Formats: sequence, structure tokens, C-alpha cells
Amino acid sequence: MKKIYTIIVLLGAIVLGSCSDFLDETTDKSGSAYIYHMDQLYGLTGSTDLYLFSNVSDGEGISGTAYLTEAFPLSDAVELTPEFYVYGLLAGEPTTYDTYCWKGESLTASMNMMWTWTPVWERIYRFNTVLEYLDKVIQTTEATRNQVEGEARFGRAYYHFMLLTQYCLWGDDKPGIGYRDNTTTGEVPGRETVAYTLEHIYEDLRLAEETLIKAGRTTFDRTHNFRPTVPTLQAFRARVALYRGDYELALSNATEALKAHSTLVDFKDDPDYELEPWWFINVLDEEGEVVDVIEISSMFALDDMDTEAVAKYEELYLPNISWEGMGGTCPISESFYKLWDQENDARWIHFYSSCTPLLMASGSLVETDTNTYEDYISHEKWQRLKPWNLYSYSRFAGNSLVGMTTAEMYLIKAECEARSGETGMAAETLKTLRRTRFMDDASAEAGVTGSVQEVLDERLREMGAFWRFYDVKRLNGAENAGIYVRREILTDPTDLSTRIQLEIAPDDPRWALPFYTFEAATMGWEQNGGWE
Repeated sequence: MKKIYTIIVLLGAIVLGSCSDFLDETTDKSGSAYIYHMDQLYGLTGSTDLYLFSNVSDGEGISGTAYLTEAFPLSDAVELTPEFYVYGLLAGEPTTYDTYCWKGESLTASMNMMWTWTPVWERIYRFNTVLEYLDKVIQTTEATRNQVEGEARFGRAYYHFMLLTQYCLWGDDKPGIGYRDNTTTGEVPGRETVAYTLEHIYEDLRLAEETLIKAGRTTFDRTHNFRPTVPTLQAFRARVALYRGDYELALSNATEALKAHSTLVDFKDDPDYELEPWWFINVLDEEGEVVDVIEISSMFALDDMDTEAVAKYEELYLPNISWEGMGGTCPISESFYKLWDQENDARWIHFYSSCTPLLMASGSLVETDTNTYEDYISHEKWQRLKPWNLYSYSRFAGNSLVGMTTAEMYLIKAECEARSGETGMAAETLKTLRRTRFMDDASAEAGVTGSVQEVLDERLREMGAFWRFYDVKRLNGAENAGIYVRREILTDPTDLSTRIQLEIAPDDPRWALPFYTFEAATMGWEQNGGWE
């Protein structure tokens, strides 16, 4: 019997609702009429919706947790071949295709502010509220005060960095995102430079570390991992430093974070990852006879737990997630497809091989025989598809991990080791990770040399297409990697004869995503280049 699934294609849909301008929020954002006691601030910084949350309330509407997903279809890890677009699940979804074609109109609409802009600024505002009230409220203990300050400074730095990677180019002298450090109504943060924003991020992390140490928050808190500790901060600093090409700083912080928390989940032995088949699609030949059957499976133990599974995931330093957006259905690219050992890599077997894109292709690519109620794909349509069109990332019921993980720290450590010439150490670090990702140790260790490219390939496999845009930006910036995005697109999404080649060069200004038109006008910020 087939199980009934509810599948949502975020990037192909418009989430309805309206967004309040973050500059007009009230100062007392505690859920109370007045902030008067340290316990209120402690509750604010310990609220799970600061990182792990199901919905974002903007005061007027509710939005999904899809922040940081705008860039998802823009990298070389995602591919919508013209044939797949016309015949597959995304046919008739112009918003999705416009984004894939790097058209600004699909990214600048104010209704899309809820994807990243509104939830991120709203959280920065909450952290600023905590910091402004810190010494004005009735105190409890010095340790509590220091913990609250450390958590608020960490959170403010964390979300400013999210904005920096999304809306700014890589160079120090490029326009940054500014740094909002107060709750003054109507005060618009100046853009300043990337270096200015980074300086304030690092300073907040330095002060956060000092206060967390004073508070005794020096060990990883597994039970309350939504409350940052010093290892959480070190893991985040390692991420920031890697993005900036500061490999010595990245290595030291990743190493220290792993000393506190180094758990890796062994996919092949975890019963939660057991795959259960539940849907079958027949592939027909020219005479209409069945020549192949596609089996679609799911990890129902994790799917049924939804965000609860993420919260309990043992590798997390911080349970910050984003709804995958297009990730639950977007086909991966040919180059990404060819990176995998599809017979032995448990990540491919569990997270990619479910043929998820076919779930949304009913009536276009996948049809139902009204006599037998069997689903099928005709020979004509099957011939138009590439093998990689059928695969996409599917994990934690469509949620992507945004917070730092131990796997990410192993990858940062390995990359920094490889870049310093310590390829033997890098190889051992990679093998430690891969032994938990492959079906057997022999496959995990085979051919691992510890080269930089090997680490980058492993990073793409582990962190998925969701992270690729930001990695391309930092590699082009820190390493002059010269990575292009090249793809075949349709000028008319309904006409296969209108193919052209799109090329996004490493120095294209559009690596800084556009601001929403309404917000750019409200704040007086000039729109990022290339999107006018």
C-alpha cells in the first residue's frame, strides 16, 4: 500500500503573509509588558525559537523557517535541465525557474522577506534588547548575568554573519551589512564594509567567550544545546575563519571544539536511518511495456519525528535548522552526482537515492493508469531525462542543518591541515569522518590521500548542495579558485528550442544576493550590483 505524503516545494511556491519592518519594532520584545528581572532575559536567550523553530511570527503573519535558502538553486551543485523543467515536477513554476536563471525579480519581492531578512533581523533585535537591559533589571547571580551576556553576544554575531554571507561579496573592502548593536527606533545601520562587519562579529565572539568562561559555560551542554557554550562559540568561530581564509584560526578553533564534542553518528548502524519502500513507478518502453521499476523509500523514523529528530541529533553544537526550501525536491547537478560512491556511501543511499523529485511530477512526468492505478513514466519522457535529474537531498523531513556540527569541524580541520601541507593528518581526519559515513571501513578509507580537493569534495558530499553557494563564494574570494556557474537555461520556460548558456563568473557582482526592494528603499541602501 502506498503511504500518503505531503510534499512542499518552497522555492516554487510563494508563502503568503506580510512582514513588519524590523526598524519599527518595540524595544520591550520579551513577551511581557515590561522587562524588569534577569529571569526574563535568561528566558529570552534560552528560547528554542532563536535557533530551532517551526515558524517565524513577524507580528502580522506566520512564515516557514526557510531562511538562508535564497541561494540554494544558484550554485553548480543544482541542475534543472531544460527537459526536466518542461517535463518534470517544476513545469509551470516560473518563480522557481527565474531564480535558477539568476533573475533578480524572483529574489527581490517583499513577500519573500520572511525567508532570511525578517527572521534574522528579528533575532538580532531580540539579542540587542537583552544586552540593553542586562544591567537595568533585578539581578540574580553574577554567573547568570555572564551567561546571558555571552549567549546574546554570540547570537548577535551568529546572525550578522548569516546576513554577511547572503548579501555581501567576499572582499574586505566590499559593502558589508553594517552591525546593529542597539534597539533605537528608526536607526538604520550603515552598510560600512565587510571588514567592519567582520571586526564586530569577532569582537562580539571575543567578549562572549570571556563572559561564558566567567559563567562556567566551558563544556558542551548536550541537554541544552540551544544555549551556546564556549565549544559552540569555537565551532562558529572556526566556520567564520574558514570562510575568510584564516586557516590557522579555523584549525585552532575546530580542534578545540572537537575536544569538547566529537560525536559522529554512524549512519549504517543507526535504526533511525532504515529505509522503507512505499512507492513504485514503472518505466515503459516504446511499446508501453514495463522495462524497469523505480522504488521510492523513506526513513520514516526520522520523517515522523520532524524537527524533534534534529534537536536530538548527536552531532550538533547548535540545533539551528532551515527548511530545505527547494532542497526536498531540487535535482542535483551532473558534477555532484558523479562525486558519489553510490554503492558504498551511506549518505547517498539514505539521503539521495529516494528519487524524491518524482513525487512532485504527478500529471506531468509521472502519470497514473486509470485502469490499474499504477504509476508510470512513458518512454518518450524517460528519454528526455538525465540520471541525476531524479535525485535530491532528503534528510530530517526536509530540514537542512544550519548550525555547526561535529562533521563540519572534522572537515574544517582536514581542510586546514591539507592547506598547510599536512596531507597525512588531513587523510586521517577524513577517514575518521568517512568511517561513519560508509557501509564498511575499507570503502571509507580507500584512496584517501588528504589533498585539498579531496577535502572539498567530501565537504560537498557531507554538507550538501545547500552550502555550496557559500563555499564557492569563499573559495573564489580566499583562494582565487576561479569557480564559474555554467548552465543551460530556457529564455522561454515552455519552449525547449529557446536554449542559451548562462555563465556566472567568479567576479560577478550577483554573488551578493539582492535586498528586497521595499527594504532597500526603506533603509536607503543602494541595491547590490547586477540586480537592478
